[in-house]
Amino acid sequence: MKNFFRRLLGIRTKRRALPITPVPPTGTTITRNGFKIKVTQTCSPELWDWLLLSGWRVVPVRHDRRAGTTLPDAAMHMLNAAGVEQREHVMGTLLSSANRSRKASPARAPARR
Repeated sequence: MKNFFRRLLGIRTKRRALPITPVPPTGTTITRNGFKIKVTQTCSPELWDWLLLSGWRVVPVRHDRRAGTTLPDAAMHMLNAAGVEQREHVMGTLLSSANRSRKASPARAPARR
């Protein structure tokens, strides 16, 4: 009932963005708009600052069960190897290939038990 009145009166509040964190250790996952990258190698502070400005954040929970598209494991290596001028192009290529693979694979219906 409370949700109904909040929706009716427009009292909904937007969620805050995830907090800015220091450089993530190897093995953690970072996320942005339903895309996930597993940190497979150490990330330079300069690359991490660029990722933060692009909207990437560390997933705040240990076992994240949210649905999302995971980018290839080589994504972090490709971003580390790319120069500052080329990162935007590399990230665009990674995201567009992930979008194509997301659209190509049909959505599965949830299994009934």
